[in-house]
Amino acid sequence: MTVEEIIKDSIKEFKQSEAKARRNHTRKLIDYYCGSNTAQYIQNYFDADAFREIPVYEANFTKRFINKMSRIYTVGAARNVSESYNRLTTMKDARMKHIERMTRLIGSVATQIVFIDGDNPHFDYRPVYYFDVHLGDNPFKPEAITYPVLMNVDDVSYTDKLKYVYWDKAIYALYDEDGNILEEYEHGYGVIPFMFTHRENQLDSFFVDGADDIVSCNEHVNITMTELQLGLRFQMFGQPYVTGLQADKRLERAGSDTILDLPEGSVFDIVAPEADLQSVIETVKFQVDLVAQNNHLYVQFAQDGGEVPSGIALKIKDLERFEDYQDDIELWKMYEHELYTVEREIAAYNNIRLPEKLKLDFNEPEYPKTMQDQILYDTHRLQNNLTTQAKLMLEYNDDLTLEEAEQIVESNKLKNQEIQQRWS
Repeated sequence: MTVEEIIKDSIKEFKQSEAKARRNHTRKLIDYYCGSNTAQYIQNYFDADAFREIPVYEANFTKRFINKMSRIYTVGAARNVSESYNRLTTMKDARMKHIERMTRLIGSVATQIVFIDGDNPHFDYRPVYYFDVHLGDNPFKPEAITYPVLMNVDDVSYTDKLKYVYWDKAIYALYDEDGNILEEYEHGYGVIPFMFTHRENQLDSFFVDGADDIVSCNEHVNITMTELQLGLRFQMFGQPYVTGLQADKRLERAGSDTILDLPEGSVFDIVAPEADLQSVIETVKFQVDLVAQNNHLYVQFAQDGGEVPSGIALKIKDLERFEDYQDDIELWKMYEHELYTVEREIAAYNNIRLPEKLKLDFNEPEYPKTMQDQILYDTHRLQNNLTTQAKLMLEYNDDLTLEEAEQIVESNKLKNQEIQQRWS
């Protein structure tokens, strides 16, 4: 082999090992989010015999933290495009809520935009967690993507080889793990039908790190709690010992209804454990609280108690997280416009014309108000023509259309006028 071939092979092997390590790490993050099979990640820290005494402790606060941090699509977004676009994107807010959470967890997620034809044509959005990108001159914008096809593990008859998919702006290809192309055609979109979202702005790599700190804390808590359970199992009632007993005399377990017959000079006693279980619990609480604070979250444990804070108090306490939310809005606005560009091209290929620009407004989550504060706020908006009675009704019942809300308001006005005339 030439020097050039050796260098190329070593670079290829390095990139493949990096991609494999990234996939394994992504799988770990998803396992902790789902709370499934997390025991595998801490078993190596214990002797195998320990798990014949107790099961592995598997707490899951990763999901709760990630969901709390993902606020952009909590109450959805208002997109002012066209009626046809609204019909095409009925699933968008629900899908985007999940995509935001996975982006928070993993760091970088690819989302495929799929056009589903039929009696009710619409877009669907399918996140891809394990993928590799092919970069050109721009190290932050992929020219192609490859990823494994989801294995049908629930189908007992599925025994095919692992398959992979390749997409670029012109070609779609399906190939097996041996590199044999099974299917290939030109899709005609003119763009890669994917949107790439990142937890934060990219620095020196296409991929962005995910919630490693939260998952690492979750792992440490599981280890500590497993140790605690082992300690309770073996030392809750102390460790019995005996001295002065002949070595050849048989030792047997004894209960409260059994009398021990010990030789003269023997001593039987129980040593209480020196470990302070409460300090272990406080250490666990400290670890969870610290990682929460680093992510601008706060946790309240059941025994903390305290009064329920007002909306203003919550907003002040939540100020740093609200600032993060404002920063994230700008990032996700950019992703929404990138997504709309892909949607327009796919829609045009399917003979659906969409406007050139997307008008977008994210609905901000509201802090709780007292009933009196809510009445004053609604009255202020109505008196200053900041809203209408019909739009106000939509805020309390979003299943209605604006036209339906206007009809209900007018109908209520007429009925109220009739009642007043009867009583006057």
